Amino acid sequence: MNEINLTKVDLNLLKSLRALLEEQHVGRSAKRMNVTQSAMSHTLSRLRDVFDDPLFIRHAKGLEPTARALELSGKLGFILGEINTLLAPKTVDMTQVHTHFRIQTHDFIVTSYLAKAFKTIKDKAPNIIIDVQLMESESYAKLENGKLEMIIGAGLMTSPKFMQKRFTNESLVCLLDKENPVLKNWSAEAIFRCPHVRSSLLGDKDDPITQYGKQNGLPERQIGMYVGSLSLQPALLAGSKLIAFLPETLAAQATKFYKFEVRECPFALPTLTIRGMWHERHQYDQVHKWIRDKISNSF
Repeated sequence: MNEINLTKVDLNLLKSLRALLEEQHVGRSAKRMNVTQSAMSHTLSRLRDVFDDPLFIRHAKGLEPTARALELSGKLGFILGEINTLLAPKTVDMTQVHTHFRIQTHDFIVTSYLAKAFKTIKDKAPNIIIDVQLMESESYAKLENGKLEMIIGAGLMTSPKFMQKRFTNESLVCLLDKENPVLKNWSAEAIFRCPHVRSSLLGDKDDPITQYGKQNGLPERQIGMYVGSLSLQPALLAGSKLIAFLPETLAAQATKFYKFEVRECPFALPTLTIRGMWHERHQYDQVHKWIRDKISNSF
């Protein structure tokens, strides 16, 4: 028996063979496969070439399978069944999944958006442990080497090789104490004469306020404090002359606890895009995708 060249076989060819075996009629097989009778006759010729056998003998009522065709019939159902199983979308019972999912993000993103998603995940998949960590300088290196499953943030220093999805946009606003004297003369020049709270995670080239001052000939920016956590910044403003530049949702939360003023910046600030980032190795992982979808739905 000649060895079959698999490059000559495709899935539709095998499905057509199954239809011919079950219908034993070219016309009915063509209708079942939603092709013309001429196309099915052509397919039968290809099948005969592939298997080096007539496969069917024509008679008045249709087709009679040869011994080789009958031999193939016994195996074909199993083979096509296995192929369907192989190609079928993987389903996962999330209640039975035990895994540790590590995320690095900013604290305000947790309080503003992610807390709801984490509750949904825990309700539907109680054995998934979400490990929430704050962003650090090594975040992207950890995503690369498998020590993180996801980063949620602005992605200013991310690599193009990581998969990304935009979740939402946040406006940046100025937050300051209601008694801050700069409120009486709200201008870019006055703001640059006041001390600022700045994120210690941003370098000068990624900091829009610093870049605006350099590009517009303003006095060198005064940094009153560096803080690694955005959510800690509001507590440092009370009774001071400090100004913080924060996402609008975080600034709104802060006004519920402190006597703060939220002001639109007198010069244009870029929109803060919050996105999820993950390594391409997880792109088609069903559990990872399920968690990503739940997180995305919370924004």
